[in-house]
Amino acid sequence: MTPPRLWADFNGLFGEYLCISHGDTCRDETGAEIVLRSGIRATAFCEDSDDQGRPDKLIASGIVKPAAPGMVGHRSRWVLHIDQDGVRHESDLQVED
Repeated sequence: MTPPRLWADFNGLFGEYLCISHGDTCRDETGAEIVLRSGIRATAFCEDSDDQGRPDKLIASGIVKPAAPGMVGHRSRWVLHIDQDGVRHESDLQVED
């Protein structure tokens, strides 16, 4: 099963954690509501652009976890614990010939 792609505001990035929801759900790339639970492998994304203004989404993959007590002050309920690949642009995934 392919991990869901969840919309996130990357302004909520705190080190290796990205806040993904203030509630119990998050929207995926199709607009569907995804119920969050601990341990889900997911990829978060948001719209961005490259240096020439072309669309190039920011992405980060990892595991969904409940927000730590300090993040609850930011109203976050769920976070993505970002994996070793970190935050990158979607174009970084393209293989050059």
